[in-house]
Amino acid sequence: MMLLKEWWRWFRRQSRLNKVIIVGFSASLVLFLVPLVVSYFKPTPIHVGVAFYTYERAFVLDGNTKAYFYENRNLVSDCSLRRIEQAFPKGRARTPDPQSWVLIKFLLENVTDHGLTNLRLAIRSPLLRSTTTLFTTSNVEATGEWDSTAKDAPRSYVISIPALASMTSAVVSVKTPIDETLRQFIYTDRGRMTIQVPYWSADQIGTYPLKVSRLNAMKILNRESVLRAGDETFANEKIEFTMLRPDEPDLKDEAVSYQLLSKAHACPEGTAGDW
Repeated sequence: MMLLKEWWRWFRRQSRLNKVIIVGFSASLVLFLVPLVVSYFKPTPIHVGVAFYTYERAFVLDGNTKAYFYENRNLVSDCSLRRIEQAFPKGRARTPDPQSWVLIKFLLENVTDHGLTNLRLAIRSPLLRSTTTLFTTSNVEATGEWDSTAKDAPRSYVISIPALASMTSAVVSVKTPIDETLRQFIYTDRGRMTIQVPYWSADQIGTYPLKVSRLNAMKILNRESVLRAGDETFANEKIEFTMLRPDEPDLKDEAVSYQLLSKAHACPEGTAGDW
């Protein structure tokens, strides 16, 4: 009690400006500490980790050869995580149109002994656009849509999951095509790769504070492969192509206007996923 009285006397002696600063700092400190205290005494029933990626599907023409490839990269470090390439005779193979995307992958882990239903995870990031889509590992269903209720605040992209079984993990990915605006943000402006989670909720717990952990990019990819393919290796993505018949003329439109991403860094395997 004496300590509070002394503090109050000290506070009253401060100037008006100092009082405003002290009150503002104290309020910010309380808002920061409350979720930490809640999570300490009532551990969160779900763990969420995140990592950022770029994915490119394209080809390179070299002499009489067309080298078609797809590549996963760590978006933050631009380290190559996986690149699969196949060579074809120039003009003789039809392949998908070149394209690149930004991916944000979330590893969700229900660490409780009961299932969670109607999960809603709201996220914000400068990497999200109206063209953003969502996909998941096969052990969970999810949908994504923009929150239309926000009037003044920045809009959130809300991920809805009908059910997540107990002691189960799943990977949810949001994918955004890289257009000129996003390309400039990433490679010219060197914008910050950030993610905010304003809230998440479930039937069993209501709305709950959530801390999202930064995870090694390779860890999430490996976990996703386990959930997709049942082993610790990457699930093989097929390079889809169609070879022309001998009597068909060569393709003439192979010099497309797509601009390749800058060459990825070749990083040691043990650090390629760090960020």
